[in-house]
Parts: sequence; C-alpha cells; structure tokens
Amino acid sequence: MKEHKDYESYDFDRLTEGSQIKIEHTVYGEPDISGLISKPLIELLDLHAGSVMAEKAAYENVRQAARDWEKQAALTQQFNRAIEYVQIPKAEHSYNKWVKAKDNYGYDSISNAVYKMSCRLQEGYSWRGKPAKWEVRWDIYTNSPHENYNEKVAGQERSFADKASAEKYLQGRIKAYAHLFTEISPPIPDEYTRPFIVHGQLLPGYTTEAMQKAKEHPLPDKKPSIRKQLTEQTKEIQPEQKSVKRSVPELG
Repeated sequence: MKEHKDYESYDFDRLTEGSQIKIEHTVYGEPDISGLISKPLIELLDLHAGSVMAEKAAYENVRQAARDWEKQAALTQQFNRAIEYVQIPKAEHSYNKWVKAKDNYGYDSISNAVYKMSCRLQEGYSWRGKPAKWEVRWDIYTNSPHENYNEKVAGQERSFADKASAEKYLQGRIKAYAHLFTEISPPIPDEYTRPFIVHGQLLPGYTTEAMQKAKEHPLPDKKPSIRKQLTEQTKEIQPEQKSVKRSVPELG
C-alpha cells in the first residue's frame, strides 16, 4: 500500500522476462470533496468527463507500452532459447563398449550418442520349495542429453527355469540389436528424432535418416521435356498459316 495526499493505492506489478508482464493498480480512500460540492452539477459533469478522458489516455499509453514490451519480450525469448540450446551438454555414453554393473543388482550397459541398451540377468527367489527362476530384463532407449525426453526403442522381461537358457536368450537379444552400436552417432530414425530436437533445432553432431537419404540420393534437377522442346522448335520453324475462306457455288 502506498499513501498519497488524497488517496491510497495498491499495486501488483510483475515482470517475467521474455514471458509475461502484469500491471495491476487499485485506488482506495476517502478523498476530500469539500472544494467540489459547491460547484454546479453541470460543471462537475464536465470536469468528470475531462478526468475520465485523461484517465483513458493514460490507460492507452500503458497499453502501448505493453505492446512495445511484447516485441522486446519476444526477442528476449529468442535469446533464452538459443542460450538453452548451446548449453545442452553432449550425451554421456560408453563408445559402444559394454560396461559391467557395479553391483549384483545393477544393469550391464552399452551406449553411444543415440542409443543405450541395458540388461540384467538375476536369479529369482524360490517360493514354497519350487526351484528359483532366472529373470532376464533388457531394454533399449534413446540416449539424448534430455534424459526425461528419451523414448523406448525395445525391451522385454522374461523368466527361465535355468541359467543357461536365460543367458542364451539374452545373448540373442544383444546380437539382434548389435547393429545399433557400430557407430558413435548413428543416423536417428524419423520416429525417434523428438528427444534430439530442442526448440525446433536438431542438436549438433546428430544426423537423421531423412537427412542421410537426402545427402546420398539428392533429387535430380528438373529438366525440360524433350517433347516440349521439339514442339517449341517446330513452332519457330513453321510460319503461321492463315485460314483461307472458300466460296461455295450457289445452287440454281
């Protein structure tokens, strides 16, 4: 609250750079009207109308200032996004090498700049004298620096009666997806590009499959049709023929 000579005011002005402004002012109080009540009504009405006009003019000035702010805020927002983009770190990975889990409950993993595969083979607990099962879990996710944006590529959980069967299955899965771990930054399939795009821009160091195809098979330049060229040349060589009207003999 702010105290003035004839009134009190409250304001709630806030600025969120590049996003929002809020200008809110309220006037309260019991102003002294002793200097006005002796004036004729018509004069009071005129003075009131003038005050309202001046108030509206001030209001329009505030609105114009807000529009000026919008342009500046849009520019600030561009800077905010550009700064966020260039500050994104590179994805951490194992350079396509398997990394063993640090304990018996963790996951072995292999990763590059695009994919990460994790797997675990663990002996399950026995129940009521039944033999323990071997639990296998594996999954593959994208490996974007944006951890919360990564998408699942594949994965499964299965149980086996013996360790040999579990190991055979797991090795089969590892072999089936080994092609994903031959390059440090393989081309990103179109369906998995979202984790690697920030503010509409692909992160540096990455290539999508669509980009690679366009580079390997560029579209040929459009050449004019041979038939069209011959038709135009024929028109240039042959003079324009004028139609000749023939008289028809009258029948007697």
